[in-house]
Amino acid sequence: MASRIITHKNTAEYFKELVDTAMDHQDIETDETVAFYIVNLLSEYVKTDKSFPEEASDEPLIMLLNSAMNSEYSERIRKFKQVGDFSLFVSGFFSDSLKRKLIDIDYYIIIGGSAYSNLSYITKGQQNGELFSDLFGELSDRFKEFIDVIAEVSDKTSISTNSDLLRIYERWLKTNSDRDAQLLKEKGVIPIISKGSRYLQ
Repeated sequence: MASRIITHKNTAEYFKELVDTAMDHQDIETDETVAFYIVNLLSEYVKTDKSFPEEASDEPLIMLLNSAMNSEYSERIRKFKQVGDFSLFVSGFFSDSLKRKLIDIDYYIIIGGSAYSNLSYITKGQQNGELFSDLFGELSDRFKEFIDVIAEVSDKTSISTNSDLLRIYERWLKTNSDRDAQLLKEKGVIPIISKGSRYLQ
């Protein structure tokens, strides 16, 4: 999957610029710590050896989440973080391909949000854990917003074009993403939500 990424010497600086731009474009305000976390996540996960949790090739994410809940304290933190990070990265960076899979983006939102929520709860009791608790709490509460941020970053780093209105429209129908609605508007198409349905004007 990492083959879609354009290589840059300073990956962190490159992604910081893209994340900042995406957040400005989508009018998303967040703490600098959260933005830094997303930048760091992208910098790490574009490396081939970081694309998947070690256990993910053998176990579904729901099983990894279950395993985290039944692990010792330090291992629980590691596993929850791994599941949350992986879910956020995949659902954002590869959101287009997920709509063609049996497991869709909603699955990752539920699993990833739950992992971060658990992290927020268990880190709160640590010494100086308030910062981490707030960080993971926000990642959980605003998981879908941050998916949109990463998806916009993916658009900028992807080799493929994003001019296919039908693809964007189909994704908007499924996720009701504010970002996709904005993309449609920028192309002169106005997405409308009526009671029980969505359509274009």
